[in-house]
Amino acid sequence: MSLTGSTDIPSVASTIAKAAIVILVMFSYPLQVHPCRASVDAVLRWRPNGSKPSRSSPHGSPSRSALLPSTPSQSTARNDTIGELRFAIITTGIIILSYIAAMTVSSLDKVLAYVGSTGSTSISFILPGLFYYKISAPESPHHQRLAKEDDEDDDTEEEGGLLGQPKSAPWRKTILRKLSLALAIYGIFVMIVCLGINLFFTAAAH
Repeated sequence: MSLTGSTDIPSVASTIAKAAIVILVMFSYPLQVHPCRASVDAVLRWRPNGSKPSRSSPHGSPSRSALLPSTPSQSTARNDTIGELRFAIITTGIIILSYIAAMTVSSLDKVLAYVGSTGSTSISFILPGLFYYKISAPESPHHQRLAKEDDEDDDTEEEGGLLGQPKSAPWRKTILRKLSLALAIYGIFVMIVCLGINLFFTAAAH
């Protein structure tokens, strides 16, 4: 009886570990909601190329130069881009959807399987390839700006006496652009295969 009673009483170490898990889950959830809320807000604010907000608009997406503000006033000016009502609606929607998923999903491996087959393949293969293919387009303003910066760097190196350094050949950029598109296509193929396998095993289990 004494041995059975001693096993039922949790030890001090296990109690501290359980309390730490409670604190971790409680305070890590806001950290998970914050990037999700910011991403949802960015998606809702997105507009096609013809109707993009101006750079000076507080609701526009931050430009490349805005990532490194030169003055502290510029960094603090973008903290209130989400209004209070919008903040509350997006946060409430994320919390409700997450609770519905937590209450309805009984097996976590299925969730991880679908998230891995869609999100992981998109982040690892599809999006990097599409981003590079879009930015490296000759008619892209981003490509023209980067090419201008490269020319300025080359001119600076030549003025400093660093001559004879090989420049990136045009055929190399063409090959990289084709390879980036191939990477995106490969990622789409992998995502379709993984989703098909997950659906097949889910249907076979039922």
